[in-house]
Amino acid sequence: MPSVIYKMPDIGEGVVEAEITAWHIKVGDTVSEEDPVADAMTDKATIELTAPVDGTVTALGCEEGDMLTVGSMLVTFETETEGDTEGDTDEVDNSAAVQNTPDIDADLTPNPSGSSDFIYKMPDIGEGVVEAEITAWHVKVGDTVSEEDPVADAMTDKATIELTAPVDGVVTALGCGEGDMLTVGSMLATFTVEGDVTPAAEPAPDETAPIKASTNKPAASPKPRAEQPIMPPSPITKKVLASPAVRRRAREAGLTLSDATPTGASGQVTHIDLDRLETALEPLPGETRIKVIGLRRVIAERMAASKRNIPHFTYVDEVDMTELEALRKRANAKSGETRAKLTVLPFIIRALALTLRDWPQFNARYDDNAGYVSQFADLNLGMATMTDKGLIVPVLQDAGSLSIWDMAAEIARLAEGARTNKLSTDDLSGATTTLTSLGPLGGIVTTPVINRPEVAIFGPNKIRPHLVMKDGVVTERQVMNFSVSCDHRVIDGYDAAAMVQDLKAYLEDPTVMFLA
Repeated sequence: MPSVIYKMPDIGEGVVEAEITAWHIKVGDTVSEEDPVADAMTDKATIELTAPVDGTVTALGCEEGDMLTVGSMLVTFETETEGDTEGDTDEVDNSAAVQNTPDIDADLTPNPSGSSDFIYKMPDIGEGVVEAEITAWHVKVGDTVSEEDPVADAMTDKATIELTAPVDGVVTALGCGEGDMLTVGSMLATFTVEGDVTPAAEPAPDETAPIKASTNKPAASPKPRAEQPIMPPSPITKKVLASPAVRRRAREAGLTLSDATPTGASGQVTHIDLDRLETALEPLPGETRIKVIGLRRVIAERMAASKRNIPHFTYVDEVDMTELEALRKRANAKSGETRAKLTVLPFIIRALALTLRDWPQFNARYDDNAGYVSQFADLNLGMATMTDKGLIVPVLQDAGSLSIWDMAAEIARLAEGARTNKLSTDDLSGATTTLTSLGPLGGIVTTPVINRPEVAIFGPNKIRPHLVMKDGVVTERQVMNFSVSCDHRVIDGYDAAAMVQDLKAYLEDPTVMFLA
């Protein structure tokens, strides 16, 4: 029989979640359309939610007293036919990927057949996280899973966690689509299990364990079945006016009537309005639409917030790297094959660590809500690293205490860990400022965006040959432009220029940095 998912509707006034204060149904009940289902209480009112279809209740999305976000699964019904339900439709996207160890939070409801409906709730994944983005599903409705099989990937601001099945069973419902935010305690998935199964709680996640970043690789397409997940219109909003023909067309085309702008004489949605809605939803010829989710979404949000909140300015100066390059080559020649080859990056970082001892305002964070700047004695340097999934910023801890060789080894470890998704939480946290480098692609000048709430970001550019006049003679030198972007609320332009001059002194006479 067709399965209908009734999602928590939009109950208006900017409300994003509501408390389910009372259930009027239970699993196994047969209901008719418009029968009371549950009471949902917001800060402003208590709303009675009613059944959108005739059917049998197969799963409830939460318990009484739980908070449920708009769009989360409220009830799942089995219906005799697909019916003629009206309102918002939302195809459940049954593709994606993840890894977990958090405590299991679930409900077990017996069925007359002897099986049980097991509701797996979004677990508490620690560190004060109240919600996570489901970036990938590893299961779809109808799949048979075993305990510990991957179910979904949940991404927070700090990590991507793989959530695994707490029981053996058959997937009967998914709580959201890929890219949706799900709060802790909301229904993640529902399983049909044999008998009365009570899983053992698992240990809390190990914050030092390696983090598996989502691959954002879509799983196989779901098999066709008579599913019709729906979200009925808000019970406190006015019913959308439309003729039966318009409603039928919208339903067959998978359009939501409330998304259309009505232009009919009585405020009804017309065929012309559906034409406009279809044009807005359908890609143009040659257009490919890619949903922004997971790491790419986080990067987009953080960069937008940084540019929106921080008045950036960038200072650039030219540095003569000839002597440093000569020193680097001598060091590599002397070490032979016993050590990894040194790049220029460890030398730049050592010079930066020494410089910032005298310029602590650059090695700082600005809490603009609380109104204070935190300056740090140790340089924990974020290192912007490009990977196949996007930009990741591992942290070189206490960079000023490392030798050139130890620094080179640690940089290599962090870069490899970023590319293979094997960095721990400690490797990704605690940065006091950031350095971004494009290596040989470095260009002439960069104007990097600050990693908020830090107040500066440093950007060495490409080293290139350049003819200069030195002691009356034209000679070739190896030069590099060095960029620093600063938060003008905290750092003045003069300070940026003076700081870079001190940095230049170390880089242009590199033996000095080993005497400091």
